[in-house]
Amino acid sequence: MVFMKPPLLYVQNVVDKNFLNALGNRVRELRLARNMTQEDLGFLVGNSGKQIGRIERGENNVSTCMIYQISKALEIPLNELFHFPIE
Repeated sequence: MVFMKPPLLYVQNVVDKNFLNALGNRVRELRLARNMTQEDLGFLVGNSGKQIGRIERGENNVSTCMIYQISKALEIPLNELFHFPIE
């Protein structure tokens, strides 16, 4: 018996490193403009400074909920996080 995956019915982990790097750089830029450490931002979003560092380096595929929490902690509109060029 041969089993085949049905199309579009399985979860695919899509990662765009250029986007994640650009988003991480933007988070770092906004955090530093507010004189916050990674630990400060991590505390405000209920996470660790190490996690914020991974986000800023583009190592994590960030959830939409985490992006929302970061925008709230930085006291900016959500769409302002996405003001960056993507290569």
